[in-house]
Amino acid sequence: MIRDNRHSMLVTWAKTLLPLAALVLLSSVFLIGHRVEPGTVIPYSDVDIEELAREPQVVAPEYAGVTKEGAALSVRGSRAILQPGNGDGSSVQQLVAKLQTRSGLVVDLNATAGQIRPDEDLIELSEGVAMQTSTDYRMRSDLIEISTDQTRVLTPGAVHGEAPMGVLDAGAMELSQPEPGGSNNLLFTKGVKLVYQPQE
Repeated sequence: MIRDNRHSMLVTWAKTLLPLAALVLLSSVFLIGHRVEPGTVIPYSDVDIEELAREPQVVAPEYAGVTKEGAALSVRGSRAILQPGNGDGSSVQQLVAKLQTRSGLVVDLNATAGQIRPDEDLIELSEGVAMQTSTDYRMRSDLIEISTDQTRVLTPGAVHGEAPMGVLDAGAMELSQPEPGGSNNLLFTKGVKLVYQPQE
């Protein structure tokens, strides 16, 4: 009987003291907490809000699609800035693209900058463009255009690089697939120069 009374008293005191202790701990959080000045800047926040308002942009943009010949095209970049006056296009930084045809040809491209032009079904790579194919062509140019609706990679200007048979220079280059399911054509034009280097 005495043991039951002690237990009842202990439970009664616990019901009173525990909530009070919790209330004291909770209030001490607000009393002891560090006061933050309203004008201070978060140290890791280096985003320019005004720049974001002026230039709508997307971080780590990605594009993926399939051409009418069945080639898979994927493009990604570090940042894309929307250009409303450019047919809803955007400029992209650190652009990386991959084109894989149904016949197994793989073309990897990268550039410091580029443009995505959906109104022209076109992606432009500029500023130090490099292209490498699974057939051992490694080419460089100032500008390379990739079609998004058909299997076509084009350099309107000069191109320089290494081919399986040697060092190659040309005024223009075009990779295309004339017929769906057909072979891929890599054509160099406008003053082609090849320095043949025999395989060892």
